[in-house]
Amino acid sequence: MTSGDTEPSSAADESVITRRVGAVAVVTLNRERRRNGVTIEMCEQLHLRLSEIASSDAKVVVIRGSGNDFSVGADLTEDSAARGPSTLERLGHTYHASTLLHSMPQVTIAAIDGACAGAAMGWACACDFRFASTRARFKTAFLDVGVSGDMGLAWSLIRIVGGARARELLLFPEKISAEAAHDLDLVTRLFAPESLHDRVMGLAEELAARHSFPLRMMKANLISAETADMPSYVDIESARHLHTATGPSLVAGIESFRRRSTPSP
Repeated sequence: MTSGDTEPSSAADESVITRRVGAVAVVTLNRERRRNGVTIEMCEQLHLRLSEIASSDAKVVVIRGSGNDFSVGADLTEDSAARGPSTLERLGHTYHASTLLHSMPQVTIAAIDGACAGAAMGWACACDFRFASTRARFKTAFLDVGVSGDMGLAWSLIRIVGGARARELLLFPEKISAEAAHDLDLVTRLFAPESLHDRVMGLAEELAARHSFPLRMMKANLISAETADMPSYVDIESARHLHTATGPSLVAGIESFRRRSTPSP
């Protein structure tokens, strides 16, 4: 995947399609007829596409759904028996799509319209940002269908909303509105449905206009801060800070600051 605006990289009948808009990689869950219901093929394709993007020069990733939903979660109408056993050996790597969304060097954004449930909610919560439309609805859903949960959702929820709220959402899997999700900080910005994707792309392009190296190092700081103690983190942060301070981004940043600070004649 290279820079520049490109056409979608996958055939229209694939479960996940990708396209580049400058330095932004747009990943679309592409089963509109089934409200982007998650299948084994979608999990496999998403992991593959994200792996490709992670090693590319993209700066930002936007993941969204086709049509009016992010995803309703697992497509329970799929005949999984005909597709072979669902074993950890066969499918274990696909669950790490969430790991990629969380830890890949690019900033990741979930643009959430309509339903966001189950595995797809795990993908959204693994992202750096969740921006939603006012008609978005969230539901963990796992207990409703008799499973314990996947795609790292419990791990992410505890860090986003705290342990007590995470337990509430997972053990009492009721549907929550966009406004309630915003109040919980599950999403940080709400937009009108008709403007959601344009507004998200605007924010993605704003991030993509930043110098790549400090942007990646700041994301790395956030990941390190989740696990390191304070003294260890400060050592890591300081090394990255001094490294970026020797690069061209600092010179450009100072010059830009001076231009903004200079009064107009």
